Amino acid sequence: MSNLNNFLKKIVNQLIENTPRDFQEKNKHNIRLFKIKLKTVYDSFFSGLGKISRQIHRPKFPNHPNGAINLHLGCGAINHPEFINIDALNLPHIHFVRKIDNLKPFKNESVKLIYASHCLEHFPIDKVPIVLKEWHRVLKEDGILRLSVPDFDLILNIYRDTGRNMEDVIRILMGGQDYEYNFHLCSFNENYLSQLLKDVGFKMVRKWTPGTDKMTSFDDWSGRPVLIAGRAYPVSLNLEAVK
Repeated sequence: MSNLNNFLKKIVNQLIENTPRDFQEKNKHNIRLFKIKLKTVYDSFFSGLGKISRQIHRPKFPNHPNGAINLHLGCGAINHPEFINIDALNLPHIHFVRKIDNLKPFKNESVKLIYASHCLEHFPIDKVPIVLKEWHRVLKEDGILRLSVPDFDLILNIYRDTGRNMEDVIRILMGGQDYEYNFHLCSFNENYLSQLLKDVGFKMVRKWTPGTDKMTSFDDWSGRPVLIAGRAYPVSLNLEAVK
């Protein structure tokens, strides 16, 4: 299915490239919107196929001696060996092709650890508590929800340092907006996110540091800075909540 997806995208790109240059220049905005809408159609179609194919063949689950369940929500291309992968995108290593705000396949208090990096900001403000409640539902007592989100306070530091240049922060703040799942709808700082987590029932909230052990080592935005004018800026708020 991934080969078919790439083939279709290649055809569309070739059609656009073969149009006259003056037409492309005059219609840059419309072409960009067309690509975004087309990718949304691709993702919806292949996500549906992925859900069907997972009923027939599912990647092998991690084998933990104690039967522990760890979930990696919105994993994208990352395949951590200790985690069950859940994502709306249809990739070969995804165990459950589905949106991450509904963990219906998992029973109440059945999960030891949930990891979600740069996912929560993609939900509308009013839906964030509902999503957190769903994640809280599946965690065992003393289970951990480990989050990484763009930190509004750190983004403000970049904004101030660059002379209030919106171009340097707009995509960090609002998402790349190049496909359906890359739009940011909410922002967080430490105080705001901590309170949201406590409001849904988590008893403790604390910071965590990427790369301290195998369960905190991911090639993702949790520990990745952005480079602006030769300077590396951290952008992530990393908090974990204990049920």
